[in-house]
Amino acid sequence: METFGHRRENRKRGGQHLRRLWLVLGMFVVLCTGLLPVYLWWPQLARSGRSVMESLLSDSYFSVREIKVRGKEKVGGSEIVAMAGLSDGVMIWKIDPIMIEKKVAQHPWVKQVVVRREFPHRVVIEVEERVAKAIVVLERLYYVDADGFVFKEVGKAEPMDLPLLTGLKREDLLSQPRYIREKIQEALRLGDLVKGASLALSEIHFLAEDGVVLYPMNYPVALYMGWGDWEKKLARLERILDLWQGQESRLAGLNLNFSDQVVAKVRTVKNTAGQLRSHG
Repeated sequence: METFGHRRENRKRGGQHLRRLWLVLGMFVVLCTGLLPVYLWWPQLARSGRSVMESLLSDSYFSVREIKVRGKEKVGGSEIVAMAGLSDGVMIWKIDPIMIEKKVAQHPWVKQVVVRREFPHRVVIEVEERVAKAIVVLERLYYVDADGFVFKEVGKAEPMDLPLLTGLKREDLLSQPRYIREKIQEALRLGDLVKGASLALSEIHFLAEDGVVLYPMNYPVALYMGWGDWEKKLARLERILDLWQGQESRLAGLNLNFSDQVVAKVRTVKNTAGQLRSHG
């Protein structure tokens, strides 16, 4: 049975619902009234907005006035700008950094490139160039970097004072598979270690049966290094060269491709009786 208190509570709730309904209706009317002018004037507002935007985008304030190239050494800044297809006066909004990076990256000396726009009127091109570590000898001469990447034919006026890499096959370098690049990287690491041991390196020769032979400039000795364990082998080499100091010309070759010894090949010399004597 519904009591008086219950009826009063129900009327109270009904009044609250009615007030909420009128509030929602009132907000709807206000919203519609406020949006009506916008709706009526929208085409004109849109045209005005487009006009303002077009004016802003074509304003000379945003035209490129400075093109800055950083990190250049082998490649001139003007050459980079030409490859990028940039010129003063172009609107900075129309510059596509990713597209420019793809163009500049085609230069053989360019390893990485980053292009960015600095508003309102500057473009910055940051270039990381490749560093030639050696020269690969095939039918022609090619630069190779520390990553084992053969990237450019050596030009007539370009430097040649780098170690030569011989014994590599052209077909192995055409597609430059990863394992070939890793072998070149390891051989170049050996070259750096040899340089640290005060041996000026002239050539690194890759053997068909695996392994490398080093030809130092300041020692007329072929160094058969095998493959791997470079530090231990070079330590043994230093001891042997100390023992043969002053008699290096008698050595034809040193084979370090052993775990605990060095095998020396001695040049054939004439004895006092005019007979030939050979030591192996």
